[in-house]
Amino acid sequence: MSQVKNVTIRPINPQDLDTIVDLNQAALEGVGPLDHESLALLVKQADQALVLDDDGDVAGFVITLPTGATYDSSRYEWFEDRLEDYVYLDRIVVAETHRRQGVASKLYDAIESELPVALEVYETNTGSREFHRRRGYQKVGELKHAGKTNLMLLKAS
Repeated sequence: MSQVKNVTIRPINPQDLDTIVDLNQAALEGVGPLDHESLALLVKQADQALVLDDDGDVAGFVITLPTGATYDSSRYEWFEDRLEDYVYLDRIVVAETHRRQGVASKLYDAIESELPVALEVYETNTGSREFHRRRGYQKVGELKHAGKTNLMLLKAS
């Protein structure tokens, strides 16, 4: 596995939006759909909305939401009903051209701060489950949504 080298993690800017929507569309097996309007709203209320810029190319992005956000998501609401003072990882996507190069790990390093990080993964997504297990995430529950079982994960700070 080669590693990306000349990278910068920076806030999402308006010039990134088309690329982010395209990356999200290419990753629908693991994330929900996202159009420009939804993305702009998500970025506006985000705790962190970051891209990993690899020498001018968006190699991946991550969006987290703070506690108490106004966000219409049963998965977010599941955590809101159970936790205080956490960040919710709404989505992280890595460009196919940059997978298995440490991009996801760099983005996770950027968001795993003083607060616990809450997220969910599809029960059937064994690669994601293993990645999160290695990073110290623990299963704290399950939620059925849209015919799929979501494993609710938390990494304490």
